[in-house]
Parts: sequence; C-alpha cells; structure tokens
Amino acid sequence: MKISQKEESILILFKELSTRHENVLKMFFGLGGSSKTSVEEIAQNFDLSIEDVLQIKNDGIRDFIKLIISTGILGDMGKNFSDDFFESADSDLLDNFMKKFIGSN
Repeated sequence: MKISQKEESILILFKELSTRHENVLKMFFGLGGSSKTSVEEIAQNFDLSIEDVLQIKNDGIRDFIKLIISTGILGDMGKNFSDDFFESADSDLLDNFMKKFIGSN
C-alpha cells in the first residue's frame, strides 16, 4: 500500500515522538499501514485503561503540534499558540486538528 508524501512527512515527524505516542497516534488515525483503531481497541491491545489511552493520544497530539510549530511550517502563526493553550485543549479539539492536518475524515 503506497502512502502519500504528506503521510510520509507526518510519519517522519512521528518518529520524533516517544514510541508510545507514535504507536497510539498511528493506530488511532490509521497511518503507516495501520487501520483506524478505536480507543477501546488500543486499550485492549496495550492492556491499558481507556483513560490512559486518551491521555497518551492527547499528549502525543500536543507534542506533535509543538513539533510542527518548531519546524516553522506555520510561519509566524505558531507564535500565537502558548503551552497553556495546548494543555487546556480538549480531546475533541486535538482530534479535529489532527484530522484536518492529516486530511482524513
């Protein structure tokens, strides 16, 4: 299965995350040959609670956004986001950001 240049770039950035964050994000968003996996299924696969998986996923997205900002992809726009903003962002906002960034539904 061939992946797009955009997905390949995202996967390269994912390598900068912890292995746990990388694996959960790839599974949850269906990247890198993984099929989209629910939080419940990820929890079962890793023998974690759903709350733990949500925390790992959300922290991974936060770290990913910080990586994007550090690359300068967003230009000066990245300066408009504070660490407090990312820490206060809820799961839905983080998921929606990633879905739009990845280009998935």
